[in-house]
Amino acid sequence: MLALHGGAPVRGDAPWPRWPHYDDRTEREVLAALRSDRWSVTWPGRDGGKSRERLFGEAFARYNGAAYGVSVDHGSSALVIALEALGVGPGDEVIVPALTWVAPATAVLRVGAIPVLVDVHPESGCLTGESVRGGLSARTRAVIAVHLACTTVDLDEVGAVADAAGIALIEDCSQAHGARWAGRAVGTVGCAGVFSLGAAKTLAGGEGGAVITDRQHLYQRMLLLRADSRGYTADAPGPGEYELVERGDIMGANYCMPEMTAAVLLDQLPRLDAQHEHRERRAKELEAGLAAVPGLAPIPVPRQVDRRAVYEYGIRFQPGTFGAAPIEAVAAALTAELGTRVYPPRDPLHRSLLLRPHTKPRFARLPAASVDRMTGRDFGGADHYRAHTLLLHHSVLLGEPADIDDILTALDKVRAHSPALLTKDVAL
Repeated sequence: MLALHGGAPVRGDAPWPRWPHYDDRTEREVLAALRSDRWSVTWPGRDGGKSRERLFGEAFARYNGAAYGVSVDHGSSALVIALEALGVGPGDEVIVPALTWVAPATAVLRVGAIPVLVDVHPESGCLTGESVRGGLSARTRAVIAVHLACTTVDLDEVGAVADAAGIALIEDCSQAHGARWAGRAVGTVGCAGVFSLGAAKTLAGGEGGAVITDRQHLYQRMLLLRADSRGYTADAPGPGEYELVERGDIMGANYCMPEMTAAVLLDQLPRLDAQHEHRERRAKELEAGLAAVPGLAPIPVPRQVDRRAVYEYGIRFQPGTFGAAPIEAVAAALTAELGTRVYPPRDPLHRSLLLRPHTKPRFARLPAASVDRMTGRDFGGADHYRAHTLLLHHSVLLGEPADIDDILTALDKVRAHSPALLTKDVAL
């Protein structure tokens, strides 16, 4: 009997790895920021020197092999300043995949442009060169390529389409910290790479974001866009001196990262590669086991990926693998067996409750033609991915081989007993 219906679960009381990870070193870094009296880049420090948010921006750029890094308060802000730095605004269109968190689309709206949703590959969930071509118009200024879950966009293919169309390629790497494409870190193939650093991410700061770029002019514009038109002093400030100077080249807003957040990220960044290696070992064990379970397979990863980064491990299943049970019932049954959340992808943006521009006065009068450009397409790939993909948070891969055995056992048990999911009440 399935645990969902009162049977014994596959996994007993054994805890799953906790997330986020922190220790005494993390606490020391946060306390040092607290005691410095400098809680923001906009306030002077007692001892002088560069702010922690500036140091993190530099360290994150080095980690990715980029020339410049800008720290911000959220990944959504990172998207906004990247778009604004590129000059995207009213009258422009930006291509966005239909399967992503809502922020890429709402960031486009926030700068006055129109997000044009395009379909994704049904197995990877990522946009393709063909889907980008289908969304192009004379008004297209950029494409936001979202690296999703545990795979990446085919950057060779999408980059070639963007180059041929003369539009900017922005990489949203919020689910791909540390992934590498053909020897380069993701985020450095396009003109800018944006990252969310929220608590669930593999590089977690609670809240936070960053942008990396090799283009000096974009870097300078983004600095001003995120700090109310202020940029860094040329040299590190002395004790009691301010680090930001008013320049006013371009009007900005306040998206600055707090110093305590930067302290956490400076502590977490050196741990990231070892965590990736641990996850990759467990992921390979899981993939070896999936080959023995009928109807199941991992999400495909392009051959050019030198190192994948797992944010959510994705398991694809063929139609009928779990009978006629809806994916919500399958996910609920697996969650009950394992004692950790197993879940389907979010609804694609064309069906999402989160993309509702008409609920805000500033977007309520969008022309019908613009609304049609936003969502008036076929999204069969996104709908297929949503209905046939199961996700697990990356933290489950920070454990031991026995954890992987439990996942595989639960998958096979739910598959074998899937007819029961249609005859019993399931709390979804």
